[in-house]
Amino acid sequence: MDTEVRVREAMTTDVITVDKSTSVDEAAKLMAEKNIGSLIVVEDHKPVGIVTERDISFRVVAKDRKPSTVKVGEIMSSPLKTVGPNISLTEASKIMAKNNLRRLPVIDKGKLVGLITNKDILAIAPEQIEILTELSRMKEEPIEKEVPDKGTCENCGDYGVELYEVNGIFVCESCREELGGD
Repeated sequence: MDTEVRVREAMTTDVITVDKSTSVDEAAKLMAEKNIGSLIVVEDHKPVGIVTERDISFRVVAKDRKPSTVKVGEIMSSPLKTVGPNISLTEASKIMAKNNLRRLPVIDKGKLVGLITNKDILAIAPEQIEILTELSRMKEEPIEKEVPDKGTCENCGDYGVELYEVNGIFVCESCREELGGD
């Protein structure tokens, strides 16, 4: 049974894109209008980069560049790191952590189908933990220890003696009395 949540189950499918030639001021207005922190940059309808609020702040505003004269293609992060919709959220999280990313475009058969963000993963993580905990509880079966007839006492080391289980260990009759076993 596969208990791992897949990217396709947590990703946003309504991904906003802009052409490489879009000006930064147009991109910023679109981000504000849609209340989003990034846009996927496309060229000939293929994803080639991502532009984020951080890119605009660091590469335009902080350098006192005029947003209407800068194209998103000049400031986008590229090449684009992507994932497929069928990988696990755990794997996507590892890719994001390794590459210090907050967002990953989801590509299926060469086509942009979604975007997975660290917020998407955090939102589903508590639910995933709860489900996995319940599954592990369902699989638990009580394990009964079989007490051997004779063996080595786990308390005093006496060997070849009759053993009794006391507090989860196998002990001889003397240690059993000493440890308060019945």
